[in-house]
Amino acid sequence: MDACLAAACGAAGAVDWPARLAGLQAELLRRTLARARRSRFYRRQLAAYDLNLATPAGLSALPFTRPEALQRPEDFLAVSLNEVERMVTLRSSGTTGPPKRLAFSAGDLAQTRNFFAVGMGMLVRAGERLAVLLPGAERPDGVADLLRQGLSAAGVFVLNPPPEFLREGEGLRLARWLLDEGPHALVAAPTQLARLLAFFPQAAPPGLAGILTSTEPLGAELRQRLERVWACLVLDHYGLTETCYGCALECPAHDGYHLRWLDVVVEIVDMDGDTVLPPGEVGEVVLTTLREAMPLIRYRTGDVASLLPGPCACGSPLKRLGPVLGRIARGPDGRAHIVQPEKGTARQVHRESL
Repeated sequence: MDACLAAACGAAGAVDWPARLAGLQAELLRRTLARARRSRFYRRQLAAYDLNLATPAGLSALPFTRPEALQRPEDFLAVSLNEVERMVTLRSSGTTGPPKRLAFSAGDLAQTRNFFAVGMGMLVRAGERLAVLLPGAERPDGVADLLRQGLSAAGVFVLNPPPEFLREGEGLRLARWLLDEGPHALVAAPTQLARLLAFFPQAAPPGLAGILTSTEPLGAELRQRLERVWACLVLDHYGLTETCYGCALECPAHDGYHLRWLDVVVEIVDMDGDTVLPPGEVGEVVLTTLREAMPLIRYRTGDVASLLPGPCACGSPLKRLGPVLGRIARGPDGRAHIVQPEKGTARQVHRESL
């Protein structure tokens, strides 16, 4: 991913590419803030603030965006309706209130396709077969379809099982489908992989060499079982619908999640306040999305993690996101504490519509 970022800032092969990357990120942030002000919400919220920030650190002077504000997506649109390519309705797991809605432009979707193509390059190459077990493959520009678009353009054969094979209780048919198709790598939710282990308890499906887990937290025990029993490379992905699905991805060194530096700015903020914490300290993940249709400025995700200091074991000098430790909940006294999501439940539940 570093090579792709270096090329994007015109510094391929240059020693100082992290500094050039930081400069490009700052410029993209200034453009995003100016674009966000076209929306009704940020026109009001940011009216009194200087948005010509020298660096992303200047974001700390701006107010936060709360998830409940996204119930009125028309207030966040920074483009015209005819530039919206995809609208997503999203309800967080366990929430009974009105859902959030998010809009993406063709450019936003293209950014995600490119991220998927680069990230999946660690698992599959041109001429190999990738099986995507995520539901909703029939939805245009959904997660499974964006994977197909991004990887097919790179020469990877992307396979999706029949939707009925993904239903609970259909593990045998899905296992037989994998035997027939013989993919080199899988994209799947941890609960799907746990069920498949029952059908392949001693070895991986023939030919399988790599797995990308997504949509749910990957537990340490399941990761260890997959690596031991299936002898596969297992990489985990951290993404939110709010970031157009992609956000950060493990590398084979398993030393944190490499961020999409030119698509999102990440801050870690005190769970009980608004202080931005330094690398290594745990707090709430706050995102600013460098998007066209519906940029989000200092969006409080409710996820708990840290930014990791120092270089990755793979050699990347860029800060990475550490493991997501859980979600923020508040007790009767209003103080924040960390809770674990129920096993086998996705952090976000979404429906997609035109």
